[in-house]
Amino acid sequence: MYTIKNVRVASENCLFVEFSDGKTKLVDLASFFERGIFSQLKDPGYFQLVKNNGYFIKWPNDQELSADTLYYC
Repeated sequence: MYTIKNVRVASENCLFVEFSDGKTKLVDLASFFERGIFSQLKDPGYFQLVKNNGYFIKWPNDQELSADTLYYC
């Protein structure tokens, strides 16, 4: 199981993620934007509100993605 050490917005649909094993990755989340609750992430201002919880990332309206999902995305 991986955890997230750091996350930051890289572009309108990409996050730069650093994991507990030292791996860093640019994760493109555009494919999630058409999936129900994640459609709100299309708004660049809202996308910027991402927060790191270690085991997952989260936005204010409870959109969450786990560290494992991001690692293998």
